[in-house]
Amino acid sequence: MAASDKPLAMSIRSGEKSLLLDDILIGEVWLCSGQSNMDFPLQRATGGAAELSTEAPPGLRFFSLTGMPTNAQPFRETDRARMRPATFFQGSWQVSSTKERGALSAIAWWFACQRTKDTGRPIGIVENAVGGSGTEAWLSPEILRARSEYADLITPKWLDHPQVSAWARQRARQQIGALRDISHPFQPGFLYESGIVWWRDFPFTGVLWYQGETNAEINDVVWNARLLEDLMGSWRTGLRHEKLPFFLVELPRIGGNDPLRRFWPQYREAQQQAVTRTPLAYRIETKDLGWDSPDVHPPDKKPIALRLAGEVKRQLPP
Repeated sequence: MAASDKPLAMSIRSGEKSLLLDDILIGEVWLCSGQSNMDFPLQRATGGAAELSTEAPPGLRFFSLTGMPTNAQPFRETDRARMRPATFFQGSWQVSSTKERGALSAIAWWFACQRTKDTGRPIGIVENAVGGSGTEAWLSPEILRARSEYADLITPKWLDHPQVSAWARQRARQQIGALRDISHPFQPGFLYESGIVWWRDFPFTGVLWYQGETNAEINDVVWNARLLEDLMGSWRTGLRHEKLPFFLVELPRIGGNDPLRRFWPQYREAQQQAVTRTPLAYRIETKDLGWDSPDVHPPDKKPIALRLAGEVKRQLPP
């Protein structure tokens, strides 16, 4: 259907059952995924507070999927019950009102605003980023089973796997304790089954991917590049969209001497290799951005969002 900001209704019938969906717009929908820097909320971002009271561009819709916290607290009984692919994420389509806007992804917000200006189309955002998650958590079970080097990632041995971030493994142990039969958001394949497979056949325009801080702890360019290539390939296969464009955000500048960050330059090389070998994949350069703090969450997200929008405009002209 042609792009339109005129609200439409869809009536669905099956036998004696019926369902009516209204306020449907036709435009682009972008999948914004990764870890905490993609999930970083507008209300905490530099300049974000001023955005909370401005009038939103017409035609913006957000589907913010919220998973379980990945903090250092042990799972409660209710957390364990929810730790299944069918129940991990929760959310629904929302109009970008001032009330909900502050919790939205800052990068997704500014990207959507700029993309609306560039195209004049309604823009939908699906955001399912999970703080601390490694690339392996977003790989499909099919690709994990297909590669021999991933064999130990699809068993409880993943909690001892040297190619999984030591920080991520420690955090998972803190949350699940001795109960190894409980899934965890960092478990290889879990986030794919929880947050990707449900969108099969949905006509996404493209993917904005901002992730890598966790995997950059591993100084292995070949391994990290393969993870990224397999992620893009498995998502295209799983979503049944073999030409789905991917826009990967490069890890930006960071200060301090935290040993967990010492391999960021090597990880940037892995990102470059992955997009070079993958058709319709693009890297957004950001190493001149970031900040001089050792905090992994630089709050100035608008420049990154605008660079994403600019690269999308260059690669996917209206």
